[in-house]
Amino acid sequence: MSDEDEVVVDVEKVNQAIRMQIPLVMTTYTLPRKVERYIEQVVSLFLDYVNQSRLRDNVIYCIQELVVNAKKANTKRVYFIDRGLNLNNREEYRRGMTTFRDDTFNNINHYLELQRQQGLYIKLILHLKGNMITIEIRNNASITADELERIRKRLIKAREYDSMEEAVAELLDDSEGAGLGLVMLVLLLKKVGLDANAFDILRTDNETIARIVIPKNLKKAD
Repeated sequence: MSDEDEVVVDVEKVNQAIRMQIPLVMTTYTLPRKVERYIEQVVSLFLDYVNQSRLRDNVIYCIQELVVNAKKANTKRVYFIDRGLNLNNREEYRRGMTTFRDDTFNNINHYLELQRQQGLYIKLILHLKGNMITIEIRNNASITADELERIRKRLIKAREYDSMEEAVAELLDDSEGAGLGLVMLVLLLKKVGLDANAFDILRTDNETIARIVIPKNLKKAD
């Protein structure tokens, strides 16, 4: 599916892919609202099929958080290229990030078009295999080693929180002032009965992969 397609979900094809345990792959370059709606519909069908509709709101929140993060990463990549800065140079990274938010907010269409031209995609993959549901959000602007280290530290810390209030109180005092979305994601997964290993972020030479793994027969948390 591309951004130009109408938002039409073929229910039978979705169900057939789930029955045959074929990965469902949705690809976008700019993540328009119609694609977000399409994703929500397919995720709902998927969870209904495996009798886990109770997870719908939490899973859709997690997917939305991760696809937006992937879109931001792709935007960051083209922004740094556009400004002639090196993402992997710590000083240039710091300099670029001081203006990234304002510049891209004020001229987002320009940077989205650059993403499309450079083939920077966001892929959502849903796959039922055996007794496990795997959800992956992939983008082909591979995360830097420093960024991955910061995220991994944030995830380790997030797994120690018992409530969002506790997380907010501590993160507001954090010098980076960021990471609430991922903390909320970890807390939501914990709330539905998943352990710390259910979510991870991986890095390959070409892609950043955010992965959630859910047992098909996950029981409701106490």
